[in-house]
Amino acid sequence: MSPTTDSDLIRETFLRFFERHNHTRIKGASIVPVNDPTLLFINSGMAPLKRYFTGESEPPAVDLCNVQGCIRTKDIDDVGDRHHITFFEMLGSWSIGGYFKERAVELAWELLTDDLKLPPEHLYVSVFAGDDALGLPPDEESAAAWERVGVPRDHIVALPAEDNFWGPAGESGPCGPCTEVFLDTGDAFGAPYTPGGEFDTTRRYIEIWNAGVFMQFDKGLDGVLRPLPLKSVDTGSGIERLQLALDGLDSLYDTDLLAPVVQAVQETLGETGEVLHHHRVISDHLRAAVAILAEGIAPSNEGRGYIPRRLIRKSVTMVLGQGHERFDPEPVVHAVIDRMARYYLEWAARRTEIVAAVRRECADFEGTVRRGLEQLDRTLARHGEIRGEDAFQLLATHGLPIDITEVIADARGVSLDLAGFQAELARHRSLSRSTSNASDGVRRTRPDDVLPSSLSDAPRTEFLGYETLEAEAQVIAILVGGVAVDRAGEGDEADLITDRSPFYAEGGGQVGDRGTLTGRDGSCHVVDTVAHGTGRFLHRATVTSGEVRVGESLRLMVDAAARAATAANHTATHLLNAALREVLGDHVRQAGSLVDPARLRFDFRHPRPVTKTELARVERLVNSWVLADAPRDVEVMAPEEAKAAGALSLAGEEYGDSVRVLSFGPFSKELCGGTHVSRTSQIGSFRVVSEQSSASGVRRIVAVTREHAMDLTLDQSALLTEAAATLRTAPQDILPAIERLARSAKANAGTQAVSVARQWEARPADVPVVVAEATGATAGLRKEAQRLAGEGERVALLWGVDGARTHLVVSVADRHQSRIAANTLLGRVADHFGGAGGGNARVAQGVLRAMPDPEALLKVIGEAVGPTAAE
Repeated sequence: MSPTTDSDLIRETFLRFFERHNHTRIKGASIVPVNDPTLLFINSGMAPLKRYFTGESEPPAVDLCNVQGCIRTKDIDDVGDRHHITFFEMLGSWSIGGYFKERAVELAWELLTDDLKLPPEHLYVSVFAGDDALGLPPDEESAAAWERVGVPRDHIVALPAEDNFWGPAGESGPCGPCTEVFLDTGDAFGAPYTPGGEFDTTRRYIEIWNAGVFMQFDKGLDGVLRPLPLKSVDTGSGIERLQLALDGLDSLYDTDLLAPVVQAVQETLGETGEVLHHHRVISDHLRAAVAILAEGIAPSNEGRGYIPRRLIRKSVTMVLGQGHERFDPEPVVHAVIDRMARYYLEWAARRTEIVAAVRRECADFEGTVRRGLEQLDRTLARHGEIRGEDAFQLLATHGLPIDITEVIADARGVSLDLAGFQAELARHRSLSRSTSNASDGVRRTRPDDVLPSSLSDAPRTEFLGYETLEAEAQVIAILVGGVAVDRAGEGDEADLITDRSPFYAEGGGQVGDRGTLTGRDGSCHVVDTVAHGTGRFLHRATVTSGEVRVGESLRLMVDAAARAATAANHTATHLLNAALREVLGDHVRQAGSLVDPARLRFDFRHPRPVTKTELARVERLVNSWVLADAPRDVEVMAPEEAKAAGALSLAGEEYGDSVRVLSFGPFSKELCGGTHVSRTSQIGSFRVVSEQSSASGVRRIVAVTREHAMDLTLDQSALLTEAAATLRTAPQDILPAIERLARSAKANAGTQAVSVARQWEARPADVPVVVAEATGATAGLRKEAQRLAGEGERVALLWGVDGARTHLVVSVADRHQSRIAANTLLGRVADHFGGAGGGNARVAQGVLRAMPDPEALLKVIGEAVGPTAAE
């Protein structure tokens, strides 16, 4: 769908409306913040004006308006959907100590319904629902103002702080409740809102304007909200979103600001027609990269420079992941600059520099992606998933960042063990630290280290985590680099030992807890907890603020969400163990496990692979026990008594005088010191991700529970539905359809071969050229044309006839692409003989109306290549 309203007109309509209502138009600022260390980039229209709202500077007028370029990276993973983009222009208006909620609502409604002519019945508004934690009541004042201008009560939606409390634009600064306007895009995008029900702001109801952030508070770095000296209003609307609303577009990528860029991406890739997800993402990412590079920021591995690097590299990954051999970003960069240069003169002024930076970044990374893809193919052939250790090797050996591996995994539809990757990364860093000099990093205390003699009388840590996730405890030691110190300050990495703790220390296959330690003068973030050989817990912590001291009392708080997820996975391993023994036999014995918040890994002794039927039985059995809602039963008894009662134990494990025995219903009884759910229903759902060999005679099952299991189920269902649609069959009939397809492919094996029937050669302007007519399946033309171009580094044009259509492929060797690009040459040929097509500098393909005359074709090529330097 094409836009009918010019975005330039929307821009001027907005600004002139507010000028008509006595607002002063001001110039937009750079996207790079000035004297604001809390922001990487300007992410809102208000961000450059903070000093006005805090009273630090005098604004040029009380009421202001402008257009501000913004970069937002927090939604970068959502880019490519209907309404998320990285760089956008924010139409903004402000009243600093002037009017407040009622007038802001009146102006918003007048602009939207009178000047922009949006139908009132299609507009909904949201207001702040209040927040007990912030100590703030519902914003009834804004709701009443909307009713007074004519918005029906059932079109006014109260939303929580996460949706309707804005700011600050960084870690500190002005903030307050807000009211937003949404466009109802119709039944095609979901069910209508009913009061009290879900308000779907991801598909059907698209935010088109934050009609009022009511700046009442200044959030300090301490998190405290303090009243601002002036009550102010901040409004903002992306131009693209307003054009979507006015023209009824399907997405922001249909607007006249982004559509030319999307088209350039499609033409560069030779993928004209339907706009696909990767076309949108590449368009967005290169536009945002251009905006940043235009500020003189070079791609780098840290700071602001990392953002354009990440955006460009993700684009390269998407292109190569689609099967293209290389990516020439230049046409896309030119399309971006051509569309925006009238408002961003520096983009045009730095055009050559920007193009060179993007091309260099793409070229440097293409080799990394290719090597990574090759290694990934080998990994998937072996394991069918990207394990944590595989992802780490892609980073360590091949230089492929984890976020790029995520993109590839998503495109391939395979699972990626992020938790395992983080564990491998942490282990690598730990090993590096333990073998390096002290100046290379802080050495963590190991469980087998000899503790300082001053701790010889210190008590063992009392574990409280079975009953509570929070507790007060006294610090009995702080170790930095294995050395006891009296205190640790902000930024220090330290191991804290307390007399008691709700944190579970790693053991029995379960990872250690993480969370926070808070004292009177400081706080710490705990990333792991391990048990020292003396029975004292080492809280692996970083001091995040202030300082902590030996002898002081701290508040210890375990990350409840992580603990709950880990507990669900741990209990699931017990149920899995029981199910495997029931399905496969009593010979099954646990050989190891790993339980963390994201997944569970269970190794067991079994002489052969588990069949699909057996694995399905195991999965169904575990889920039946989950649904049984069996309670947890805990007993403490002597090890011999526990084993006599039928409790399973881990072979080779040493136990004390008493052991903890966990039972769930009649189906599971094991010796275990870990943390678990109180009832099996809290596991939610259990799904097997993979089953494979771990060692000789040992099998390994990786599984997920709760949200991860739900995500896996939904993703597989969506994939099945998509596959069925592609095969034009029902999901239940997909296997027969695939079998038919396989038989057909086998029967047609070898029919893709192409052979050159006749060829003509020339050397216009000292550029070797070959044009040839091929016989065979036209599907093989592309590969053959590239082969011809590679022989002797030349320009190759190959055509073949399929019925009434003449298919043409142009391939240009790398050394000649500065003289003539394949897509440019194809365009010249198509213009002369009649036809159409597209591609990139290396290869392009299209269709001609008739078979070309070779001599005429060589003449067109000669004119396109141009004269030699000597001439």
